[in-house]
Amino acid sequence: MKVSKISIFIHFIRHRFSRYFRSNKISISREKIWNKMLLKSPFYRDKIIKKEHFPLMDKKLFMENFDTINTVGVKKEKALDIAFKSEELRDFSPTIHGISVGLSSGTSGNRGIFLTSKSEKAIWVGAILDRVIGFSIKRRKIALFLRANNNLYEAVQSKLLSFTFFDLKTSVDKNIDSLINLKATILVGQPSVLMEIAKAYKKLKAKVTFKKVISVAEVLEDDQKEFLESVFKCQIDQMYQCTEGFLGYTCRKGKLHLNEDWLKIEKKYIDSKKTRFHPVITDYLRSSQPIVRYELNDILHEGLPCECGSKSTVIKKIEGRSDDVFRFQQNGEEILIYPDFFRRAIISSSDQIVNYCVTLTHEKRISLYLDTLSTKSSRIFESVTSEITKMLLSFGVTDIDIIPNDLEQNQMSKFKRVRNEYSKTI
Repeated sequence: MKVSKISIFIHFIRHRFSRYFRSNKISISREKIWNKMLLKSPFYRDKIIKKEHFPLMDKKLFMENFDTINTVGVKKEKALDIAFKSEELRDFSPTIHGISVGLSSGTSGNRGIFLTSKSEKAIWVGAILDRVIGFSIKRRKIALFLRANNNLYEAVQSKLLSFTFFDLKTSVDKNIDSLINLKATILVGQPSVLMEIAKAYKKLKAKVTFKKVISVAEVLEDDQKEFLESVFKCQIDQMYQCTEGFLGYTCRKGKLHLNEDWLKIEKKYIDSKKTRFHPVITDYLRSSQPIVRYELNDILHEGLPCECGSKSTVIKKIEGRSDDVFRFQQNGEEILIYPDFFRRAIISSSDQIVNYCVTLTHEKRISLYLDTLSTKSSRIFESVTSEITKMLLSFGVTDIDIIPNDLEQNQMSKFKRVRNEYSKTI
């Protein structure tokens, strides 16, 4: 499916205009077009005719009603078949009636299918060029460390912009020589992969040519950001995107903004202090597969207004997924401990920790993986265990065994530092 450069350029200009003049509101014309489009969806047409409220949507309900939600007549069984074959053959070009099909496991581990039309592809590329890659008249080489290549990048290949795809099925060690020789100016990858690249550059004392580094797919944590910036000597930007759409980007001031010029965001608070919320999104640019009041499982913290001029909501932190909140039963009471508390306990234990993974595997057992710079790993493990135990005690949680774990990281999957594998099985 070839997307014209003219179409992409038009959408790039529209996004640039929208960013400055409609950064926190949906235009009336866009809303009218969207309402008319919804009539093509059997699922939503009935609700519009009956004047019913749109239901709160999640991935399970979305997939159950896949056939009637989409507006292009694509059946779930056929879409899944094409998506699985594309993953197996590493060929992501096949379409159904001109509609591209993508497969996402998401950080929650549940399979999702997303559909994209030719016009939606142009809109997406225009948005990425405007808000992630940025405009420049200088020649730039972009290195993409991604699970799957995106044929859309070929549409914007030019003398000023070139893309090189590095498949995550190949280890970072095997890709590193090619990356160094490429002399890329922009590096894109998930934090766990960027960390491996940074460690390799540091070990080899390789010359850093990146002017911009963009973190995608996984949660970028403060210690990772600090380490990456110390090695790459540039700001680490974030692209907040999921199966459900392109949700946010880092502005020139380094703050993560939601794209509220085409997204309506409802905040569903999940704690009594209203510091954490799930975003409930309605996307006014999606037409082949409408996203209406879709509740994401991400835990977001809202930040203060930004000096960049955009009025769109600033996200101070993406804490993770609600699936990975640790849940303990203590004296008949359920105690919830959010991922941030484990992160703070671990990071405050030692400055020698490069990476970690803490997993709830049983109601009374936590496994802990540590990647450290020090040879005294056993001493660091004891220090971390002590801090986690203290933190658990502060919540009234006792008698928890913390055991070491040798983690084998799969680059094809999203890496999570805090995992709840026990509560999902009961």
